[in-house]
Order: sequence, then structure tokens, then C-alpha cells
Amino acid sequence: MCSRYQFLPGSSNLLQTIAARAGGWSGGEVSPGADAPVLVAEGAKIRVCLQNWGIPVINGKRAINARAETVCERPLFQASILHHRCVVPTTGFYEWDGQKHRYLFRLAQQPAVYLAGLYTEEGQIRHFAVLTTAPNASVRDIHDRMPLVLTQEQVRPWLMDTDFALRFLQKVPPLLEHTCEDGQLSFWL
Repeated sequence: MCSRYQFLPGSSNLLQTIAARAGGWSGGEVSPGADAPVLVAEGAKIRVCLQNWGIPVINGKRAINARAETVCERPLFQASILHHRCVVPTTGFYEWDGQKHRYLFRLAQQPAVYLAGLYTEEGQIRHFAVLTTAPNASVRDIHDRMPLVLTQEQVRPWLMDTDFALRFLQKVPPLLEHTCEDGQLSFWL
């Protein structure tokens, strides 16, 4: 996944509620290093909290993504996939093709796209990463990876049921719609 997603609270009542519970978060385009709302399990309840996108690794670098295929084997992510899963609510995510055209991917006729994630805690700060997988047919021609997408019905099991989550790592995400959003500026010198 190419390090950008969109969260527009005004696109649905649910996303407005999530933004409000995240302290009135205004949304927009989200990039690594930014704080953004995520959904986490607390007991039997789902709670909204702000977390920072990118799990610190070494030398100031951040892991913004984790491969679903290897997340259980990587020491950085092993505990998190078992105990600290999260869901990243979005209105869509961006990918760029080889010619640097930008595409916004969304679920057809759905106001939200939920991305499977995990998080770590460093003192009082939580950091999250988005799980990625091999692209399905709707993304394959544009990019070689894509986020692990959850439907709204899969959010609670992802957060609450470790067996479900471990099986879900092998799932092929649903097909998505995409639109080209070339907002590039060209500079002629």
C-alpha cells in the first residue's frame, strides 16, 4: 500500500461518529506519522482512539505496513497480531501506478473501507500499521500490494476473535472500484 488514505467524516453518519469520538478529528488525506482514528477492542466493546500511523523500528524509520503473509513470523508484529489488532476506518485508499497516476480505491456503494491493522504501545503512545496482502483483480494492474480490507460485518470478529483474525490473514479482499485522481503538478523549467 502506498502510504496514503482518505477519511472524510461527512461521507456517512458512522464516519462522523468515529471522528467525533476521536475528539472531533477533522479528517482528510492521512499520511504516515499522522494521528488518525482507529477502532480497538476493550473488553467486549469497540472503542475509537487516535493512534499514530507507523510503528517505530530503528533509526527513526517506521513500519507503516505489515505483510499478512509473514506477520505471525516477524518479531516486531507477533504479539500485536495476537493481542493488539485494530481497524483503520477510511473512505478509501490511494495507490500509484508505474506512470505515477494516483488512484482512489473504494468499496462499491459503501461509505467506508475498513483496513485490518495492528498496533504497539510505546509509553502512552499507540502506533499502528496496516496489513497488506497480494492484490486482487481490482488492484493488480495498478499496484503489487493492497491493504487487507474488512467488510463492516468483519470488524468485530477481527478485533475480538484471534482465531478468526489468523484465518482472515489468508483471505482475498473484496473487489474495489477505483477512480484516477491525478492531481499532479508539472513544473517546466
